[in-house]
Amino acid sequence: MSHPTETRWEDDGKLHAEQQFSPVKAKQGRTGKRILTVLIAALVLAFIVWIPVEIWGEKRSDEVAPQQPAATMAPTAPAQQ
Repeated sequence: MSHPTETRWEDDGKLHAEQQFSPVKAKQGRTGKRILTVLIAALVLAFIVWIPVEIWGEKRSDEVAPQQPAATMAPTAPAQQ
């Protein structure tokens, strides 16, 4: 379906012709390198914060509740009837 092109006045005071783009070209975006950079930077910053907090939390949990060595249970003889 072809629409007739129109001319229109823009803010610069000149008459401009309307450009026609194919539907596929009109829907295409840029490669997204900026957003990829932002996402990778956010992931790196999250790990930079997460690793020290994980280490601190592990030390803190040992201070609050130290782990007791597991008690070895001697095997008991089965009950005689």
